[in-house]
Amino acid sequence: MDLSDIQKNYPTISAAANDVLGLLGPGFTNKTGGHVERDISVAASLAGLSILRNKGFDLREFTPGTMVLSELDTEMNEIWNFMMDAVQNMGLDPSGGWDGEIPEANKPLSSVLEMTHTTEKDFRALCGRHHLKKDFFPYVAVLAALKLVYAAHTMKILDQNIGKALTGYHVVSGAKTVPFPLEDE
Repeated sequence: MDLSDIQKNYPTISAAANDVLGLLGPGFTNKTGGHVERDISVAASLAGLSILRNKGFDLREFTPGTMVLSELDTEMNEIWNFMMDAVQNMGLDPSGGWDGEIPEANKPLSSVLEMTHTTEKDFRALCGRHHLKKDFFPYVAVLAALKLVYAAHTMKILDQNIGKALTGYHVVSGAKTVPFPLEDE
């Protein structure tokens, strides 16, 4: 995706990312205090899933939850560059933490397949309400994840490196995990 398209649409992408945050939180996790790690992970997984879906592969022949290898180098590089710029603009350190070990206590409560299955329909509808093309969906989702990383770090409830590791891992996992078919497939 052309960087100028992202810049031109950034206000709408950011507004949609804020709305994604409303899909998450205590109501989503069914935990009184929420589980920010799961919220970060689901938003990042939706980013990866959006990248995978945008490639137009026919995934119906594969069992949901299995891993697929596909050519996503360009898309992953573009989203990765966006992630680096976004965290730097938020005042976080873009240089490290992305591939760090995720402590057991900070792992999400569900699998990528479960997280995306319970949120994808609402996420896609939300992006549609913002009149965004599918090409922008990964950016909306990953920006939501990074806003959560920033907030959790600022509130001192999650180290930014753990948040970045969750984001990086789940973007990649979301882009490799066969989803359930959409209702219109």
